[in-house]
Amino acid sequence: MAEGEHPGAIPLEGGEALGPQAAELIRAWINEEGRANVWVAAFRLEDPKVFGYFLSDIARHGARAYATTYGLTEDEALQQIVDGLGEQLREQFSTITTIQDGSLD
Repeated sequence: MAEGEHPGAIPLEGGEALGPQAAELIRAWINEEGRANVWVAAFRLEDPKVFGYFLSDIARHGARAYATTYGLTEDEALQQIVDGLGEQLREQFSTITTIQDGSLD
C-alpha cells in the first residue's frame, strides 16, 4: 500500500497509466453506516453538465464491474444503477452534510 493510502482504497494497478495531466475529480467512500463520504473538486471541471457526463461514465463502468463480479448482464446492472440514482434523486432518502465548500483552488 502506498504511503498515505487508506487500507480500503482501490488499487490503481492494471488500468491505464495516469498521465501527468490526469487529475482526481471525485473521491467517494462508503462508511460503516452505509453513508457516502464524498469530495468533489469542482474547480477542475467548470461545467456542471459535463460533470453529469462524467457521472454517466462512472455508472457505465460500475455496470460493467457489477456484471463481471455478480454474473449480471451490463444492461441489467446499468438499469439497477439508474433505478437507484433516480430513486435517491427523487426521494432524497438521506441528507448530505457539506464537508468543505467549493473553491477555485
